[in-house]
Amino acid sequence: MTRLARVTGESMSPTYRTSDLLFTRPARHPGAPAGRGDVVVLRHNGRRMVKRVIGVPGDLIELEAGQLVVNGDALRGALRVRGAFTQTWSVPVAHYFVAGDNPAASEDSRVWDQPFVAFGGIAAVVVRRLPGRRRRAVTPRRPTVAGAPAA
Repeated sequence: MTRLARVTGESMSPTYRTSDLLFTRPARHPGAPAGRGDVVVLRHNGRRMVKRVIGVPGDLIELEAGQLVVNGDALRGALRVRGAFTQTWSVPVAHYFVAGDNPAASEDSRVWDQPFVAFGGIAAVVVRRLPGRRRRAVTPRRPTVAGAPAA
């Protein structure tokens, strides 16, 4: 069963932007649970959110100098910073660690009091973005003078 989800906010930018429509599948789809790297729809503190799964059960997640590191590998190929303050989490059984693609605008596992999302808290897994034009800034057309050819 495919459902649609609409993105609100900029936490998943540039991957997804406000008003993008996403095709999803139920998270409990047989044989296809959410995995590391999947984008999911979840509920946290009564709010519906779209986030990326960064950590799965057994993963060691580190936040080092603002960069996420999963099992010793820095995301986005960033270099490790020796001596930097590091916060660590070990993802428990039946839970995920999630984050937005735009860390500056994302409220996610990195800042939540309870950083993990239970498997049952994931409502859907994003399959793809609905094709169509993304909204852009509107540029006004140049006015035409009556009787003059349009430019």
